[in-house]
Amino acid sequence: MGTRFARFSESMVAHRKRVHIAVFILTIFMIPGALTALQPIDMESYEMESPELTAQSIIDTEFPTSEIILGFVVSVRDPTEVEDLSTWEPASTIDGGTPDYTQVPSVDQIIDAGEPWGGIAEPDGGILNLTILKEIDQKAKLVEEHPLGQSLKPLVNEVTGHQTTGVMSLADIFRGFMNNTSILTQPGLSPLGVPKPAPTNWTDCFPLDCLSFDDVNVTQAHIDMAAARMAEGSNNDFLRWISLDRGFVADSNSIQQGPIGGSLDSEGNWQNEVNGYGRWSGSASWLLVQLDRASLEESGWEIVWKDAKQEKSIRTSDDGLIIGGYRLANNELVLHPPQYSEEYCVDLKEDEGAGCSVEWTYMDLEGHLRSHDRASLTLLVGQGVNVEVNRELQSSTGLIALMGLIILGLLYVSLRRLSDVAIVVVALGGALLWMQGFIGHISNLTGFFGWDIIARSQFSNLLPILVLALGIDDSLHALHRYKEERKLGKGASESGTITLTRVGRAIMLTSITTMAAFSANLFSDIAALRSFGIEAAMGILAAFLLTGLWVPLLRMSFDEWLEKRKGESIKERNITHLVPERWLRGLTIQSGRFKNSIVIAVLALLITVPASIAMSNLEGDFAVEDFLDESSDFAQGVNIVNERFSDEGEPAMLLIEGDVLDPRVYAGIEELRQRMNTPEDGIPEKITKTPDGNIDLLALDELVFAAQGSMVLDDEPFRARGWNPDVEGNGVGCNTTQIGFIDTDDRDCLAFMFGFLTLEGVPGIGPIPSIPSSIVSLYIMPTVELDPTKPWLDINGDPAEYEHMLIRFGITGPEDFPSLAPAMDKLWRDLEVFTNLSTGTQEASGTAPTEEKPLTWVMTTGRPVTRYVASTEMQDEMQSSLVLGSLFVFVSLAIGFRSIKQALVTLGPILLVVVWLYGLMEVSGASLNIVTVTIATISLGVGIDYCIHVTERYRESREKGESHKQALHAVGGACSLALIGSAASDIAGFSVIALSPMGLFSNFGIFSAAMIFLSLIASLVLTTAALGILHQLTSSNSEEEE
Repeated sequence: MGTRFARFSESMVAHRKRVHIAVFILTIFMIPGALTALQPIDMESYEMESPELTAQSIIDTEFPTSEIILGFVVSVRDPTEVEDLSTWEPASTIDGGTPDYTQVPSVDQIIDAGEPWGGIAEPDGGILNLTILKEIDQKAKLVEEHPLGQSLKPLVNEVTGHQTTGVMSLADIFRGFMNNTSILTQPGLSPLGVPKPAPTNWTDCFPLDCLSFDDVNVTQAHIDMAAARMAEGSNNDFLRWISLDRGFVADSNSIQQGPIGGSLDSEGNWQNEVNGYGRWSGSASWLLVQLDRASLEESGWEIVWKDAKQEKSIRTSDDGLIIGGYRLANNELVLHPPQYSEEYCVDLKEDEGAGCSVEWTYMDLEGHLRSHDRASLTLLVGQGVNVEVNRELQSSTGLIALMGLIILGLLYVSLRRLSDVAIVVVALGGALLWMQGFIGHISNLTGFFGWDIIARSQFSNLLPILVLALGIDDSLHALHRYKEERKLGKGASESGTITLTRVGRAIMLTSITTMAAFSANLFSDIAALRSFGIEAAMGILAAFLLTGLWVPLLRMSFDEWLEKRKGESIKERNITHLVPERWLRGLTIQSGRFKNSIVIAVLALLITVPASIAMSNLEGDFAVEDFLDESSDFAQGVNIVNERFSDEGEPAMLLIEGDVLDPRVYAGIEELRQRMNTPEDGIPEKITKTPDGNIDLLALDELVFAAQGSMVLDDEPFRARGWNPDVEGNGVGCNTTQIGFIDTDDRDCLAFMFGFLTLEGVPGIGPIPSIPSSIVSLYIMPTVELDPTKPWLDINGDPAEYEHMLIRFGITGPEDFPSLAPAMDKLWRDLEVFTNLSTGTQEASGTAPTEEKPLTWVMTTGRPVTRYVASTEMQDEMQSSLVLGSLFVFVSLAIGFRSIKQALVTLGPILLVVVWLYGLMEVSGASLNIVTVTIATISLGVGIDYCIHVTERYRESREKGESHKQALHAVGGACSLALIGSAASDIAGFSVIALSPMGLFSNFGIFSAAMIFLSLIASLVLTTAALGILHQLTSSNSEEEE
């Protein structure tokens, strides 16, 4: 291969002008492909196949009225920051109605959280303060008036039983209760259908008058009384609306009594309380907005970020520079959401095939709500992550520019010629363009044939860093070798030929091995990782062609032009490098001496053992601060929820497929509830619970029970749908119990009740809340449209069928993967009540239902589940790829060196670097996530380059007949200078990135800098030591010290 590559190098040198022209033409050709490749990357889009994502896709298809819930956490604002109502005005809008995010109250003005069950003392009632409740009520009206208001989906309040348009808050709860029309003030029914008295009342308020929430004379005392009665009579549902620091705070001036200093146990009983005067309080609550997904899409909004039209325009306004959806204010990028309307979005979707991103409109709504913050502070939680990521990325432009300047400065210190620096910059810029061009053209070509092999993902953001690191390394090796040959008195052409022949071959080998390292991703089951392997290969190829091969040709041609212009040969002068050359030669020679090599090997082993132990202790998670600026509003919102609402989980779902009308499936719901309510020793409890300690499982059986209660009190709505209690089987083949409840073990009974609920919902009467059919459709949907007069039949007259059912629950602390993993295992054990009835497996649906097994599939899904599954699978796949990539690298090295021993000598040190890097992560308190696992993978691809250059230069000298010591001396020359220059530039650049407040950049910068430093040690110390040991083992003793 060496001879063939030498002929190739000589040919390139001979036809260098043609090469320059070809590079120019290809660069022009790459531009269209690069523009195609620059597509938006969705942080919440997982380009992979998994049962959980499949289940979510089925839900989106089969449940067209599926909802999107926006959760706004409303917190008490520090009273010292609250303006007087007489002088306060909402923050003004700018630029045609856009909220001015610079004028809204800062998140750091939120009052500190209190102790659990301790409440807060100021203001009176905290979030239950009358003034704050009125403010929350006004915000609910703002939601209804917003463009998103036309897509609201009704909600039913579990405390009062009232239905809202789609916005629900504490204000609605108080209004419903104080109107004396809530289910809490109506006689109820026991589970057996026996009437029981109302839990509480709003008719006897002595010494107050029972006023409505909207009465102008209502006072804080009314709110205190209503809160106490709802807390006592709602089975603790009311308390769930208040943060974990909820508590009954003593106040001798209050007229209301309650449990001071007490807390609820898992059985719902008060413990350690003292009854006294005071009021309920807390620091935060929720404002919930439920949107109809289908309505949003019909109105021109895109739910998926990457499917929407991207905001890329740059314009000036009276309020500053507008960049996409951001505004430059006081040298900081702040949100400036575009003002979308339904008309604009619909037209945009029709004209361009991509509508408006709903994330921008979410943030616009948040901005309008925050503009009206005075005594409270509102934050949208868990939505708009792509908006925040892009803001932080664009805000990091200054750091990236500083990184570039520092790298340029260090490149100059290493090379000491401005023309050299300019050549490197041109080549690096070209390599980045070529990489994107390759990716874009491959994507277009494969897409033309219907193949989808490029799936841009979060990993794609890391490719430019990889190309820059490799490109700088390649360029410096080429230029330093070229300079070394010129110092020996050789001409430009001869020096260029030698450089291409020797260094070019080494760079080709490093490129092949790096491609081999990333090619392991091609065997992944995850499309994003397969794509990352292809994209990385394109970047490495671009770096090899331009920085490895073209740079020395460009240097040579420039020197020839200068010599022709000046009429004399250019002399390379001796320059001072970052590290004196004699130091580097001394380091490589001493490291390669056998005795020193043994000491180095022992020290490396002593470091590796504890590093391996630390590596084994690494655990994965998905902490928001690892990816975003922890001071950002997005991160603060997540932290507030984790701190103050940790018992309220992120919504998840259970998809059940098959014949869900089978009575065994219906009975399984309650059995599942009981199983989930039974904890296991050592297993974290991650499923959302009510304040009394019971699992909060939302399922169809609760709707059926409510409908039965409604039927007992008034069966007229049911008669209108075919129910006839005057005939046998009630006209639908369904018998009832003595108290009028249906037999849920009877399929015909379930068929009628499911159909009635689908068409009618739950008719509200007395203690039974009115629940619209749109809410029922969130749990079950018939396969064929139902006959409106005979809901147990479909419109074709056939028995109604239901093939899908949903059960909803919440997962607390879903970002804590170590505790979530065993909790999910327990959940699957609990789900045996359904999986034992299914023909399918956990991985895929099964065959058609049978008499013994009516179900075909049972699968968990929802954002916390898919995020956990995607992250853990990607981490596992990346680590598997690391092992497979190491094998591929070894094979490539063995073939390239034609020596298994040389391959081991080169690969071994980098494998130690990977272990050390993982150990460093554990010691520093980091965890396994997509970023850290990716860095470890990149360390194999980048670090191996360092070691290959050392081994290849050593081999070159030995092939010339030089001794072991002379070969180590050669390694300490241009090769080591290039490694030092490359490492210094990369470390400095990554260290600058580490200063970024964005967790993604900060973590990547810190550990990438560490990775480069460790790779440098591996190449100059460990590899030379390994060469010393190998030389001793394969040579006579007389040769060892030569």
